[in-house]
Amino acid sequence: MPKAAIAEKTVVVPKEEYGFLKELHKTVKRQQFLFRLEEAEKNLKAGKVKKISIDKFIEGI
Repeated sequence: MPKAAIAEKTVVVPKEEYGFLKELHKTVKRQQFLFRLEEAEKNLKAGKVKKISIDKFIEGI
């Protein structure tokens, strides 16, 4: 995308609203993290786990 097109897509947000949007984004990210953590705990309790050797795990990183 040309730089001129990017400049045309920018908007001006008042400082107070920017702060609000920033906090809202952080809150949503935190909720997503907590939801994934809760799902992982449910799967662990239900025995839905995948077992692999340490060597394969390290290779996959």
